[in-house]
Amino acid sequence: MRKPFKRIPYRFRTLVKIIADAFLILLAYFTAYLIRFEFSIPPTEMETILRSIPLVFISGSIAIALFRVYKGRWEYASIRDLISIFLAVTWGWLTFILLLNMFQLHGNPRSVLVIYWLLSLLFVGGVRFSYRIFTEMRSMPWGNACYVLVIGAGKAGEMIIRQIRNEPRLGYYPVGLVDDDPEKQHTQIHGVPVLGTIDDLEHILQGRNVDQIIIAAPSATPAEMRRIVEACERVNLEFKTVPGPKELVNGDVSISQIRHVKIEDLLDRVPVEIDLNQIRAFITGRTILITGAAGSIGSELARQILQFYPAKLVCFDRTENSLFHLKNDLDAYQLPVDYEVCVADILDFEKANDVFANVQPDVVFHAAAYKHVPLMEAHPEEAIRNNVFGTINMIRLAERYHAEKFVLISTDKAVNPTSMMGASKRLAELVVQSYAEKSDLKLVTVRFGNVLGSMGSALPLFQKQIEAGGPVTITHPEMKRFFMTIPEAVKLILEAAKMGENGEIYVLDMGEPIKIEDFARHLIRLSGLEPEKDIPITYIGMRPGEKMVEELWTAHERVQETEHRKIMRAKGTQHKTWEALQADLNDLRLYIRLMDRASIYKKVQQLIPEYKPFTGEMPQQTKTTSPPTNPSRGKQTSR
Repeated sequence: MRKPFKRIPYRFRTLVKIIADAFLILLAYFTAYLIRFEFSIPPTEMETILRSIPLVFISGSIAIALFRVYKGRWEYASIRDLISIFLAVTWGWLTFILLLNMFQLHGNPRSVLVIYWLLSLLFVGGVRFSYRIFTEMRSMPWGNACYVLVIGAGKAGEMIIRQIRNEPRLGYYPVGLVDDDPEKQHTQIHGVPVLGTIDDLEHILQGRNVDQIIIAAPSATPAEMRRIVEACERVNLEFKTVPGPKELVNGDVSISQIRHVKIEDLLDRVPVEIDLNQIRAFITGRTILITGAAGSIGSELARQILQFYPAKLVCFDRTENSLFHLKNDLDAYQLPVDYEVCVADILDFEKANDVFANVQPDVVFHAAAYKHVPLMEAHPEEAIRNNVFGTINMIRLAERYHAEKFVLISTDKAVNPTSMMGASKRLAELVVQSYAEKSDLKLVTVRFGNVLGSMGSALPLFQKQIEAGGPVTITHPEMKRFFMTIPEAVKLILEAAKMGENGEIYVLDMGEPIKIEDFARHLIRLSGLEPEKDIPITYIGMRPGEKMVEELWTAHERVQETEHRKIMRAKGTQHKTWEALQADLNDLRLYIRLMDRASIYKKVQQLIPEYKPFTGEMPQQTKTTSPPTNPSRGKQTSR
């Protein structure tokens, strides 16, 4: 409900405020005489007061209006308001003295003029700060207030504290701040003390009533964020965070933005920066076709490409249900872009040919692939059929209909593969390089590691297991994987596709690999639970085809820098000519028709000498505890 004063027209409210301040200045002038003459003003001085009062009122009103003192809201009175009041009162005081001389109104004692200036500052400023103190008192905790400790005494922490102080209705009360900066120790922000460092957190909380911790450190590195989160986890309190710099639009932080810490906040990922103008020039006005468009990478490619206004966007996939959801996502953007979803299979050459003939794509992003390692170990012929021969189908059609560029989306599992899935993707890379030598079509490959939250990957699996009460299943306590968020992976794919020359392999900088066990334990704690205590962890042993640590380039490749610091070029000469490769591909086609898996494995090993199929026995499932050698460690699968 609006307050009655706010129903008054703005200009009238402004006039009332100016007149109110002018009367405060008049009161200061009269009080100065009372003080000077010990509350017994002589008649002669009373006459002087009456003659000069109009000048006091005029000079004071003009000063208040000129310096816009009336614009400040009393409940938010600040140092800036105090400076405005000082300038206005001083200007009005000097103007009053000038007017006295102009009108030859002499007789004002000098001491009265000095006292008048001081009291004007006190009255005009004091009434505002008194009101702010009153509102601050109202913000003291009542009833069910949430007592919070804020980590970070920088700009974000100050904004959070200020909002909590100014808006008691939010239901928060700041107990204190924590910051590692030595210069901030034993200081206060809006009356809230800095109580110590992050290492002191447990000691700080002793004897203090704290319900929640707010992490106000948007510029913290992932390593710093992990340290903060681990400290919060040790004290067993609910904790939330303000958004990171990628989520903040203008740098301002508010209570409404605080959220639970996400696993992405803890990854060693530097925010990805791309040249949007160059990407726009690459995409805008071209027809783009994405295979595997209903998958995690394909759907994000579709969403990002749509915003660069292609002439047409074609989303090609055989997964009808996921395509339905993708179309709904694209519809929600409400952009004037021509796009369609197409239910088709990369192995159905005739249907795919019809699609290419109708849309005549300029750029093809080939994201369609089988990716689940254990499943492809059980069905090696399907890995080769889909990931190799499906890729060849798409390349041939892209060339037939005069596409400018073909981009293969590859994986770190293609490097020194131990799985048929990885070997099939490495063979697809070699196919692209071989075909590039005989074609005018520009063919490039983009290789990267795991993306967070992709379908069937570790993150959604762990989340499902945690929701079910456990156990969280981890293959090996020392297994590591590279991780990247889906949006940043797609940004780099677009950047690499734009810069890509014929036959080149581009490798995305994935940062440092992360132990899957650490990943799982953080995820459990971020869900408000305790590993082992609330959610058991089971070690199930490495599965066929899995590697302990993934790699990003082979021994045959030379790594070169590119114009983008997060994208490397892998130069290699391992591939055959396209003509020489035909006999091997024909052999594989035959072995697939005959379901001769032994020959498939043998032929793939001939083509990829570094391919070492998984031959170890499956380790037996261990008990549901951490390994005795290091109780803080443990691990799962990738992708």
